[in-house]
Amino acid sequence: MKEKNDRTISVNKSVKPAHISVRKAPKLVVNATYYISFGNNEVAPCILLDIMDNHKIRVGLKNNSKIGYGDVYVVLNREIGSSPEEAVINEQISNV
Repeated sequence: MKEKNDRTISVNKSVKPAHISVRKAPKLVVNATYYISFGNNEVAPCILLDIMDNHKIRVGLKNNSKIGYGDVYVVLNREIGSSPEEAVINEQISNV
């Protein structure tokens, strides 16, 4: 694992996304730090802002701003990870 800058982390290419049937959501705690992957084994730290229902959550990407987070996304709870590697494993991709 290698940190590229304040917002992204590169995860070893040997870590691959898992099939949706075996992905598991981490224990969810509002305001806790998690990781989210948007592809190419690039992971960004995020903050859990809200648990919307049984499956959807709202996360804010961490950055250096005064409010503590940047872009906000609504994702499924099993699409984030408690570690950068888990985020890649839980990454939502169209063919998995």
